[in-house]
Amino acid sequence: MADNQSNHDSVWEYNPSKAAAILFTILYGLTTFGHFFQMFQHRKWYCWVLVMGCSWEFLGFLLRNLSITNPTSVPLYAPMQTFIILAPLWIAAFLYMSLGRLIHAFLPSRRCLGLSARRITLMFVLGDIFSFIVQLSGSMFLTGSNPTPEKFHLGTSILIGGQCLQLLLFSFFIVLGIRFEVNYKQEFGSTSTSGRERWIKMMRVMNFSCACIVVRSIFRIAEFASEYPGPLVSHEVAFYVLDAVMMLFAVVGFHLVHPGMVLGEEGSFRAEKKRAQNSRSEVEMGVIR
Repeated sequence: MADNQSNHDSVWEYNPSKAAAILFTILYGLTTFGHFFQMFQHRKWYCWVLVMGCSWEFLGFLLRNLSITNPTSVPLYAPMQTFIILAPLWIAAFLYMSLGRLIHAFLPSRRCLGLSARRITLMFVLGDIFSFIVQLSGSMFLTGSNPTPEKFHLGTSILIGGQCLQLLLFSFFIVLGIRFEVNYKQEFGSTSTSGRERWIKMMRVMNFSCACIVVRSIFRIAEFASEYPGPLVSHEVAFYVLDAVMMLFAVVGFHLVHPGMVLGEEGSFRAEKKRAQNSRSEVEMGVIR
């Protein structure tokens, strides 16, 4: 990964490694296929969000390969940046949805901090969508046509704001995760392990994934806040260690502890709605009889 750039017309601030780009294209392609297969295997359809996150990473690195081959092509470089910058938001949304389903499945009250599991999921997803829109708009300023210093500064400022919002959401996610375990112990006692064994491994994988995304977000904030071209922008190794590797770690753990291995029908909002409708129908039939 050389740091010098001999082509002055290139969109790159360094000589990017073709081998590294190929490697991560293959790795993200494999994990995308794996999660797509496991989604059908375990019939956990909400995992399409995780598949989207992996596929955006895959597309980002596929475009990175093409951009390295065509270093003066902005139409290849711009969408590459957008895919890689925004892909973690899909994975974050998957974590939020998984936490809501854990609360729904394992707490009898199906509430945490006074909020229902459905409402928790909705709040997080709406916050993630807003962060997605903010970061997409910032990315468009950075990668759009006719770039100017003013547009670049505005774009980086917007992206920093979006990353900070993501960190704020993760802070609330951590608080809810801790409260979830406290509530479980209050309901079943600290010595109960029958249900805890089912979700504790998944929660650990989720916490590890969250930590990886936080590291990546801090790196991106530091990168966007630094002077251009700063050391984080002009050294490819920082991108691979603090972004590409972190996001790969964030998703591979769910191959080993997939939500389908932990969440039964109790973790499905749709299943609960269907059971409620069936119960109502049975009551109505009883009244008619």
